[in-house]
Amino acid sequence: MKRILLAIAAFSILVAPVASAAPAHGKGHDREFIGKRMPPGQAKKWRKGERIPFAYIVPRYYIEPRVYHLAPPPPGYRWVGVGGDAYLVLTTNGLVTEVVIGAVIR
Repeated sequence: MKRILLAIAAFSILVAPVASAAPAHGKGHDREFIGKRMPPGQAKKWRKGERIPFAYIVPRYYIEPRVYHLAPPPPGYRWVGVGGDAYLVLTTNGLVTEVVIGAVIR
């Protein structure tokens, strides 16, 4: 019985590094996950037409357009400041409609 347990333990030790080192499927990492775990100053840059993660569509990231000389947002849109850039996003789905690089200096 001890030999079986020892064999199982040895096998699991040998297999564990191989299983954790398996490559991810697809074309890289999930963009939303990377954006969420990185500090705001190093967050991913989004382009017009992309979707910003919902984690950034919260009052913590809202910026006042007048302070940064930005146009007032249309109804249903908000200016969001991430990593020094300002993004005009549709609050229902996170679609980026305008980007102003370097607009937010804190």
